[in-house]
Amino acid sequence: MTFYEYLLNNYGYNTPIMMNEISYNNYSKSWINKELSYLCDSGKLNRYEKGIYYIPKMTILGPTKLNPQKVIYKKYINDGNEQNGYYSGISFLNQIGISTQVPNVIEIYTNNEMSKVREVSVGEVKVILRRARTKIDKCNVKVLSFLELMNTVSLSFFDDEKRNLIIEYIKDNGITKKDITTYARFFPDKAIRTLVESEIIYEVI
Repeated sequence: MTFYEYLLNNYGYNTPIMMNEISYNNYSKSWINKELSYLCDSGKLNRYEKGIYYIPKMTILGPTKLNPQKVIYKKYINDGNEQNGYYSGISFLNQIGISTQVPNVIEIYTNNEMSKVREVSVGEVKVILRRARTKIDKCNVKVLSFLELMNTVSLSFFDDEKRNLIIEYIKDNGITKKDITTYARFFPDKAIRTLVESEIIYEVI
């Protein structure tokens, strides 16, 4: 199997390929870097940004471009092996069906950020990165996302439709009072105050 075939079999087309995750026949990083450069020069591979590549698919309009949302997801949310982050703000409201507004800036809490807050650009998309309040993993990501919402919104945010969608999210993801008690200490008091004053706490088992 050639190096290109290895990349195609493992990643397919239009999927972010992080250089630091490539392991091919025990070859050195230096060798892999040279092969990546060769594939880019030959047009078989495109470099999206430093350390990130993808295999374009040829169409009648030319080679496809990589969706920056895929890069954002893999770098900061889930790399395919570990859950490293979650969306907040409008992006999270979109996820649970409360909002259809397209955010100008994507907000993310992630393990992969050391600064308290930092703005970056991925392609043409602006992203606000925030350091994780506590280590994010697949077991706690849903309750952390929920508490982040409670910390962000005000009481005036709630109407019957939004309240019902939030309750649905709680039940669908099995969020319990024990979960909330475990992770509430990592959030400002506002999160629990909103949870109680909105009376959503009474919907949590």
